[in-house]
Amino acid sequence: MRLNKILIIFFVFSLLFVGNFVSAQELLPNDPHYNKQWYLEKLNMPQVWAEETGKNTVIIAVIDSGVDISHPDLRDNIWVNQKEILGNGLDDDNNGYIDDINGWDFVTNTNDPSPKYDKNCLAKNTCIEEAILHGTFIAGVAAAIGNNLQGITGMSWRTKIMPLRVLNQNGAGNTHDVIAAINYAVNNGTDIINLSFVGDTYDPALGRALENAFKAGVLIVAAAGNEDFEGHTLNLDINKMYPVCHQGTDGENIIIGVAASDQNNKLAHFSNHGSSCVDVVAPGQDFFGVVINDPQIKSFGDYYGGYYSGTSLAAPVVSGLAALIKSFSPFLTNKEIRDAILNNTDNIDYLNPELAGKLGMGLINPVKVFQSLKIIGGSVGLVKGSGPTVYYQAVDSKRYIFPAETTYLSWYDDFKNIRQISDAELASLAIGGNVTIRPGSKLVKITSDPKVYAVSRGGVLRWVETEAIARELYGERWALYVVDISDAFFINYNLGEPIKTASDFDPFIEKNQVISIDIDKGLL
Repeated sequence: MRLNKILIIFFVFSLLFVGNFVSAQELLPNDPHYNKQWYLEKLNMPQVWAEETGKNTVIIAVIDSGVDISHPDLRDNIWVNQKEILGNGLDDDNNGYIDDINGWDFVTNTNDPSPKYDKNCLAKNTCIEEAILHGTFIAGVAAAIGNNLQGITGMSWRTKIMPLRVLNQNGAGNTHDVIAAINYAVNNGTDIINLSFVGDTYDPALGRALENAFKAGVLIVAAAGNEDFEGHTLNLDINKMYPVCHQGTDGENIIIGVAASDQNNKLAHFSNHGSSCVDVVAPGQDFFGVVINDPQIKSFGDYYGGYYSGTSLAAPVVSGLAALIKSFSPFLTNKEIRDAILNNTDNIDYLNPELAGKLGMGLINPVKVFQSLKIIGGSVGLVKGSGPTVYYQAVDSKRYIFPAETTYLSWYDDFKNIRQISDAELASLAIGGNVTIRPGSKLVKITSDPKVYAVSRGGVLRWVETEAIARELYGERWALYVVDISDAFFINYNLGEPIKTASDFDPFIEKNQVISIDIDKGLL
């Protein structure tokens, strides 16, 4: 089988800019190098940390060049396979890997996922320094231990890092190893996969692995890629790069593609762009962070260093943000986390007029993400008592009933993440009413009414006047989207203006503007 080569996105050196921001409600970490991490203040992370700093129940798989698992600012956040017994030479958990306590090295097929390199390779020009420390630096951006009086802080302070090595000391690898690492991550419980590399060859097997991971509930974040060796950035609409440009077979957006911005919120000079593959922009220039400490190599003589740049660094900023969201609201699916990040950005087209429309949804805004979902200060999610009924606990502390399984499945992919509470606690939550079908996701037909309706925000039904309009909105198989609901539940909905032309209604916009039941109920 031919293995497609993947080249790492290398850092580029430049200067540091430090910005300052003071907020009335914020949590500032005591890490001594925090003031060198300009992007954390730029993103107003202290406001988010005041509510959530990350939990060790969330796992980010860093599929890269290896992670220094003994680094003092990482080691307590390194994932531990609790089902494996170290050193007994057995595959205790029957996952196909022997003694995989902290992950796996798919390059050397060993259980140590740390970077590996010839000690004299830099002098002999047989390795690349940035390639060796790449995975360690990435892990630190996403989840270096925060507030520990040491080094730097990650976006998420307590998230677990699952190191999976697929790139060698020159930053090269193949899709066979990447696929194996993706499958390993999924099978061993990761929540988020970070992919900070690109290649120019499409591999359908890699696409299937990514799609399977997404369907399994894993959020996937990938770098958009940097300028080529001649200094040219790529428009990914024309020149596809992978894995960032992979999509699901049904057109589903299975990867959050991340471009990089500078300190002025402009697209970094080295960053690729393109509306078809880039979803968001995140800071990625002049980063100070964790590196390998190896006294035998002069440039590796400290645990911290910089300043590096690249979309490689923008990706773990987004992965770390996703980990914070998942930490506070574990009931959210990967799709909901994806949509929360994408739909709560800042449009920066005006700062980049020559690239308008090619920067995805814009620059990430962590504070806006948390506020939009009422994650800060809120406790929402799926709950049930001893009985079979599942409720949605909203931000108004009331419980809302799903009148049918179809209604439930218009909002959620499965029945995971339902929080069991006592009957007494359930009874303390007043009933707020019924949940209606998620806008844009289904068409509705009432039992006593032959008309077909589209669902809009707030449970508003809009009559689709002709079959041709239904076909234009939902495709040739539009009838598969039609859900019959009984007259008894008709009172949960309101009638709105009919849809006379396809331009009167956009299912995609309706669905993605209403990413939570709270928003649909007008509670946010």
